[in-house]
Amino acid sequence: MPEPQLDAIVREACVRFANRTALRQGAERLTYADLGGAVARLATAVDRALADAGPDRDRVAVYARNSIDYVLSYLALLSTGRVPFLVDVAFGQTELEAIRTGCGVTAFLADAPAAGDFPLGGTVTPVEGSRHALVTVPASGEPAALLPDTAVCRFTSGTTGVPKCLEFSGSAVLSAARNWVAGTGLDGGDRTLCLAAFTNGLAFNTSLLSSLLVGAEIVLHTGPPTSARIARTLADTGATRMVAFPLVYRTLAGSELCADRLGGLHLAISAGAELPAAVRARFEQRFGVRIADYYGVAEAGPCTFERDPDYRRGLGTPLPGVTLRPRRRPDGATEILLRTASMASRYLNAPGELERRLDADGFYATGDLGHLADGRLFVTGRVAGVINLAGRKIDPHEVEGVVRAIDGVRDAVLFADADADGQTVLHMAVAGDRPLARADVLAGCRGRLAAYKVPQRISFLPEIPRSSAGKVRLNDLRAAVAATASGRESTR
Repeated sequence: MPEPQLDAIVREACVRFANRTALRQGAERLTYADLGGAVARLATAVDRALADAGPDRDRVAVYARNSIDYVLSYLALLSTGRVPFLVDVAFGQTELEAIRTGCGVTAFLADAPAAGDFPLGGTVTPVEGSRHALVTVPASGEPAALLPDTAVCRFTSGTTGVPKCLEFSGSAVLSAARNWVAGTGLDGGDRTLCLAAFTNGLAFNTSLLSSLLVGAEIVLHTGPPTSARIARTLADTGATRMVAFPLVYRTLAGSELCADRLGGLHLAISAGAELPAAVRARFEQRFGVRIADYYGVAEAGPCTFERDPDYRRGLGTPLPGVTLRPRRRPDGATEILLRTASMASRYLNAPGELERRLDADGFYATGDLGHLADGRLFVTGRVAGVINLAGRKIDPHEVEGVVRAIDGVRDAVLFADADADGQTVLHMAVAGDRPLARADVLAGCRGRLAAYKVPQRISFLPEIPRSSAGKVRLNDLRAAVAATASGRESTR
């Protein structure tokens, strides 16, 4: 028997849980009944705006910050039968142009105040009753056809130079939500404060459809994620769960907040990067709230969760529908493979690339090194040289290519460094044909790269140390940076 459509599941939830609160942001609150009516009205408005903008489009991106309007736009697109493409608002012109040309996306729902400054230009059409506006840009050739069962598209962070577009069937999205509910005990009494963007799997899989399935409440944060603002949101909403990256827990653990400021919070969920043990200990001791580790993969959805409240090592055990398999590599390291019920179907703009990472049994090679102990996952490193920056995977070659294109730059190398707190930062070493300043490099990066890919440290060297084969000698590079006066630390 085929699975029901995602929009039908949402409509049923809006009827079943009509009087419960579905969404809350600041003073704004929508019940499930309100949500159902708002989605229906917005679907009509989106249809009208798209008709006014020209030829109909079946692919519409949501390029906006987390808000109630974001959830409404996403659900309205599902309701119209279109495929929503969830695009990170941090993506700049380079990434958006790749999405336009490689994925055939020419319509974007963007935050209305920023729509006039959309990185690709385009025509702006208001959307009645929404804080989003429709931005349409010219098409570029004939896009690849979507798979017949594709319901939602999301993107990787762009580790190969452009973000890869993941196609997910409705069944995969629903499986991710159901397995999160079953594996973590989410129920209708929960209120989840989501501090990650819905474009990221951490938020998409833990806080969106999963909450709607059980009649739970989604809390959207307003303003910058400072410790005081987060505490105020928790106290005002009575949130029971919080979903965030490690930086948020570091901020809270180092704050001067009183121990009772987190209200009714009883579970904090961390993912995207390793949470330092000292941060975990300070947070839990200070606030009496457990931090549970979560491991997910963009291509496979939610994978593991730490269910045991007394366990503080590793990344938890597999969620329902997930199987982990360690595989010994030729170099002796062990890579983690996995198979889930929520796997992406393929990369729309990189044909065959996802399929090549699947073995004969359908297990996906994650690129993470690690091992299993008593069924619990431990990740110890990466196969390739991508840099993990607060959960976002960054390809050094992409950033280096942008910097080398700057007038006067002869050579450039990006590597992972650490700040005084031990947090990963991007450090760019530059060799120039003329005197260059930090401002020259930043100006060449901004607008061409997402903000999180712009190097935080920049060092200038006479030459980048390389082997006879042209490979960077990283130890020599680090020594040269430390020894060169012009390579002293420079931060944004």
